[in-house]
Order: sequence, then structure tokens, then C-alpha cells
Amino acid sequence: MAIELKTALKTIDGREIAPIYYLKGSDQYLQSLFIEKVGLAVFGDEPVDKTLLLPVEMSGKEIIDRLLATDLFSSKKLFILRDPQQVRGNYGKDLLAYCQAPIQNHTLILVNDDFLDSSVFSKFVEKFTNPISVQTPYTQNLRSWALYFFEERKKSVQPKVVDTLIEMTGDSLHHMQNEVEKLCLWSGNKKTIEQDDLGKFSGWRRNRQRWEFLAALGNGDLNKSVSLGKIIITKNETMVSLIYPLTALFQEMLYVKMNTGTFSHPKGYMPISRSIRQRIPEFAKGFSQKKIEFALKHLGKIEKRQKTTYSNGESELIQFIYHVLG
Repeated sequence: MAIELKTALKTIDGREIAPIYYLKGSDQYLQSLFIEKVGLAVFGDEPVDKTLLLPVEMSGKEIIDRLLATDLFSSKKLFILRDPQQVRGNYGKDLLAYCQAPIQNHTLILVNDDFLDSSVFSKFVEKFTNPISVQTPYTQNLRSWALYFFEERKKSVQPKVVDTLIEMTGDSLHHMQNEVEKLCLWSGNKKTIEQDDLGKFSGWRRNRQRWEFLAALGNGDLNKSVSLGKIIITKNETMVSLIYPLTALFQEMLYVKMNTGTFSHPKGYMPISRSIRQRIPEFAKGFSQKKIEFALKHLGKIEKRQKTTYSNGESELIQFIYHVLG
């Protein structure tokens, strides 16, 4: 069973450093926070000797050779190995052997974005190392993180602003932190962020209009979709910038249809807000699988035209809406 991140961090703060850690979950902010804390605990005021190992770019042999390399001074080293389950064959066995008997003064952090991964590697490692959850927190826990990000920047914030923040950026703490940082920088010397400030902040205004448009489209509201579509395509968006979130929306609805109504939360970042993602099963009920597949093919054709020939973005978007909802 995975242990909570805060429990693991308390152990690290007490300078109890394990030779192996196994992070499971896709939240980049939590991954980076844990790695940073371990680095500080291991090296203190000394320069951090950190090596990133990526199976997609390195051979299994190179990864194992890096892990086993030592010097005469038994120097401390920190290794971050992403997607360790991708190291296969004999080198995968070597990696498992290393996890059982790691080199002294070496600290290895294994990072697996798939919290539900049950590969042979995961099952083996979890026998002697409890995985640490770095999943994006549930909605009820996001409020404390939002307040923490504002406090870091010495700003207070109205509760309604936090609600909007969670709605728009709650897909990941990395996304939330980034938007809080931009909002605080934009506000200048102002000490309290208020709801009215969001309307003046162009980035938030653009995100909210996109969210409202996707909700109208998902609900099958033709008139509202056309009205909002015209507003965002002339003020804040281009057809190219909308293709990615539109494709993500219909792609997830297709997955729901193919899985007989079951929605599997995506492992990576999605360019649509948390509130829209949560309503995908509801949206999918209003579309046939044939209609969703048609929408995805149509978006592919639009993208090709936008990148290869001149075409009017507003006209493309309105025609798309009428084709899908008409």
C-alpha cells in the first residue's frame, strides 16, 4: 500500500534517508518536491550530485553502469530513474538486483507516473520498498495547497478565488502553482487577490471562456456553443490553439464509450480543466460513438488545413460546431 507523501517527507526531515525510494503518480510538482527534499537531506550545503536516467534515451546497460559506478572517495550520488519498469531483459533483472542490494552512499529515486502500474517490476520492488504516492490530491485537499502557494508569495486570497483556481487548474499542482505565480506577479504590490482581479487577468479570462465553451459543446447546446465559439475565436484563441483541447475532450468521450461508460482518469496532463474532465461521462451520454469518431476525424482535417493552407479560423470552428451538434 502506498504511503502518503507528507509521511515520507517527515522521515526525510529527520535525516532518515533510505537508499531506494519508489514514487508512483503523475503530479510533477510533488515529484520535484520530493526529489528536492531528498537532495537537500543527502547533500546539505554541498553541491548536489544528481543524475537523471531515462530508459527512452539510454540503454539498459548504460543505466546499470551509471548506477554501479563508484569512485575512490565513495562520493554521495543521487539518481532519478524515470519509468524503471521500461528497463527490461537482463538489465531489468540487474536493476531489481541493485534495488535489493544498493551501493552505499548512492540514493536511487524510482519515478513511475502510472499510480496503478502492476508490472512485474512494481510487484517485485513493492515487496521491500513501500511506494510513495505522488498523485494529484483530491478536490477536498486542493484548497490547502492553493492557500500554501499564495502564502509562499506572501499574498492573501478570497475564498471564491480559490474555488475558481481549483476549477480551472486542479488537474495538477504544477498547473496550479504556475497560475498562482502568474496571478501574483500580475497583481504587483497588492496584498489580497480578489475575485474581481480574475476578470482583469487576461490569462484567467481566456481559460474561463474556453472552459465555458467546452462545457456548452459537451452539453450539446448548439446556440451557446456558436455564441461562445465566436467570442473566443475572435478575442483570445485561434483554431490551432483550440484543436488540442477539443481533441482531448472528444478523445476522452470516445474512451468512455469504448469502456461502456467507465471513465479512467488520464495519467498525464490534459489541456482541459478539472471540472470539464469530471463531466466527461455525462457529456459522452449525449453523443453516439459514431458522432464522436466523426468529430475527431473532422478535427484532424481542420488541423491539416490550418497548417498547410490558409483557412479562416472562425469559419472552421463554426462549421465544426454545426457538423457535430447540428
